[in-house]
Amino acid sequence: MRHTGAVPQPQLSIPTRSKQTLTKIARWTLYGSAALAVVFGSIVWPGGVRELGGIHGLAGWLVIASLWTLAAIAARSGVAPSTVWLAAGWGLVAVLGAVAQHQLRPGSWITVVHVGTALGAVAWGQHLLTRMRHEAAVRTPEPAVGRQLAIKDAAAEFLANKRIAVTGVSRKPAQHGSNIVYRRLRERGYDVFAINPNAAEVEGDRCFQDLKSIPDGADAVVIGTRPERAMATMRECADLGIKHVWMHRSVGTGSVSEEAAAWGRQRGLRVIAGGCPLMFAPTSDPGHKIMRSLFTLTGKVPRRV
Repeated sequence: MRHTGAVPQPQLSIPTRSKQTLTKIARWTLYGSAALAVVFGSIVWPGGVRELGGIHGLAGWLVIASLWTLAAIAARSGVAPSTVWLAAGWGLVAVLGAVAQHQLRPGSWITVVHVGTALGAVAWGQHLLTRMRHEAAVRTPEPAVGRQLAIKDAAAEFLANKRIAVTGVSRKPAQHGSNIVYRRLRERGYDVFAINPNAAEVEGDRCFQDLKSIPDGADAVVIGTRPERAMATMRECADLGIKHVWMHRSVGTGSVSEEAAAWGRQRGLRVIAGGCPLMFAPTSDPGHKIMRSLFTLTGKVPRRV
């Protein structure tokens, strides 16, 4: 059986420590200055306290400078040029929105444009950060025993694979966790394969009895069955050369088997024991992001794997 691995990408050098440091500075400057701009903007314009307008303006310029810095770093980190140019261009749009707010007579529509373009600049900065993490994960070598990653980096590494199998997908979908994961991956453009030995079709798609039945194989697996069945799936992943496994869990034990996770890691598999792929970009949504924050605090989502 042919095993394709992650989607091929251009070979790029791993970012240097100085580049990583600059990225962190730009990221926190983006967040901090955006917060200051909101606080002082809410004082300056509605309250008429124009003496603080200078601080508001400085915070706004720091947002734009941070966005452009991230765009420059992203361009050297393998992010698509179209994404980089769109982000940089949006920074210019945000500048024009700020100038309009300052030079013209502030009105409801001008303020809406200014606030909207400024929030868009922050959103584009976050998108660049996400794409840089994705590119770094694609270039990461195959996992080695003992080398841990932060959960966001491990999630990016997992979701860089485009052929993903999901076990435990049910013929009666409702709100079944595996079915929700399956549908979202399918919607986001992944080649996704449902595994259920008791079904021929689920979610309108062909269903497979086991991993080895998938034509051309899978690159990664989401385990959504009961924990006691996880070991069998882990052994099958090892036999087929599948190096990326995610054991789904939100509340309760979910599909996590610590025994199976340890067994897989000892054999070089990258095992994420807990959480859900839908908590991380590019498959996330606001609800799952909130769940990720809550379940990280309770330990249901690991901080490192």
